[in-house]
Amino acid sequence: MDSTTSSAASNYTRRPRRPAGSEPRKRVAPPLPKATWNRGNAVGVRPAYLALGTYTSLVRARRVLQEASWTRTGRDQAQAFTRGNIQVLLHDDTDQPYQREALTAHGPGWRAVFSAQSPDEVLASAAEALVEVAMVAEDGAPGRADLDQALFCLAEAGWEGADTRGGSIARITSPDRLAELLCHPGKRAWLITAGVDGEGWEAELVGDCPDLLVEAVVGSLATESPARRRTADLPTALRRYLDIGPDPYRADVARRTSPAARAAGPAALVITPALGTSAPVRRSR
Repeated sequence: MDSTTSSAASNYTRRPRRPAGSEPRKRVAPPLPKATWNRGNAVGVRPAYLALGTYTSLVRARRVLQEASWTRTGRDQAQAFTRGNIQVLLHDDTDQPYQREALTAHGPGWRAVFSAQSPDEVLASAAEALVEVAMVAEDGAPGRADLDQALFCLAEAGWEGADTRGGSIARITSPDRLAELLCHPGKRAWLITAGVDGEGWEAELVGDCPDLLVEAVVGSLATESPARRRTADLPTALRRYLDIGPDPYRADVARRTSPAARAAGPAALVITPALGTSAPVRRSR
């Protein structure tokens, strides 16, 4: 594994809680610097929800569960990890010629399913959230999730419908219209679709899903951080919709995240990389 890959970091940066009664202020992220377009180069890709999963998409999620000492077993060719009453199944590409699922999880009265091509960062974020859910359950501590905060972040990122309230199904749409989040009344079902022309991914969280899991997955859609991918592996159907910049791990790009760069003001571009794998390859259905 590449030394730049770390399981400790989440795929998006949590923002301070909003003041009570405040309205979301839509933000516009500056475009990424132009990248040299050579086949095989590592680049930063935004929006991260369109940076589809790679053949190593489960590596980070698997490591998160292993480092948290979840019990590992085999089940129908998938790798199963269990802690308390929560079970996570990781479905490798080798399980079936056309694998439909990458990660599934379930607990009492709920289930979560992430399709093949789900971004590596989303899967890792889900695994990290489930580790925290299990720890909270074991310690008997109150959960710290805030679903309204996650929706607030989507509204700030320009997603339409994120600030809608009512008794019907809420339809929340990304600024580029290539991703959609459906929220059932009572927040007992969350359905995510992203992509176009057969290139994309889906996720569903149904039942009494832990709020920590829902917040992590929904919040990851709002991240401004570019995901790290290889130019040769960017899906053709989505390439024209992507903002492609230099490798987020390149030294001169990394320096822009320094306190001095942040203090330079809003005109200074700040890139916080969404961690990826060393040599990702686009997943095929």
